[in-house]
Amino acid sequence: MSESVLNSVVSLILECKEGSKPHREGVFAARCADLVDLGIVKDVFQGQERMVHKLRLLFETEYRDELGKAGLIGKTFTASLHQKSKLAGFVGSWRGRPVVPGESIDLGKLVGASCTLVISHRQNMVGRTYAAIDAVSKPTKKVAPSGQYDPAETRRRIAEWNAKDAAGRPAGNPIPSAAAAPLNPVAAAFPQPAAAAPVVPKSGAAVPAASGDFDPEVGF
Repeated sequence: MSESVLNSVVSLILECKEGSKPHREGVFAARCADLVDLGIVKDVFQGQERMVHKLRLLFETEYRDELGKAGLIGKTFTASLHQKSKLAGFVGSWRGRPVVPGESIDLGKLVGASCTLVISHRQNMVGRTYAAIDAVSKPTKKVAPSGQYDPAETRRRIAEWNAKDAAGRPAGNPIPSAAAAPLNPVAAAFPQPAAAAPVVPKSGAAVPAASGDFDPEVGF
């Protein structure tokens, strides 16, 4: 190798940085910070691929990390209140009564409502630890917004991820596009039969009782 080629070699030094830490495990008071319409996305159910309408609920918890950042965690659902749907069971457990046949729910009312979340750690297929919501129940206290959550940034990240996913997908297998989602995109839910049974917390953690002067009615 000539001297001129050796002199043209660029020194490239990279630093290994720590990834974001998952939300702490336990029982936390929380409030729904956002409802994001994910549109029509690919889903795998019992080994079969299908296109379904999805939404994601995002929650801020009372937990604060060492830098004072509010805990943020989300859960994705199929946009359906069918009696066997996870969304129906989740909403029923949240408000303390099941979704009944013929009932319509304005999902926009979930945003700003307080609740109690049971959070645990799990591992994905590549061994990475993440936090998941095991269960939800009526709130034991009202949680105020931290002022840190940015709904526009959340939507930007989702759009960025969708663009990368679309770029890696074969040209003959496009996913139908969805309209840009506003802050509370789903004005009315879907009247369906009764809710599934409440989810039992995997962690076995006890949910604290509400104080005597707190009204746990969530408004939906």
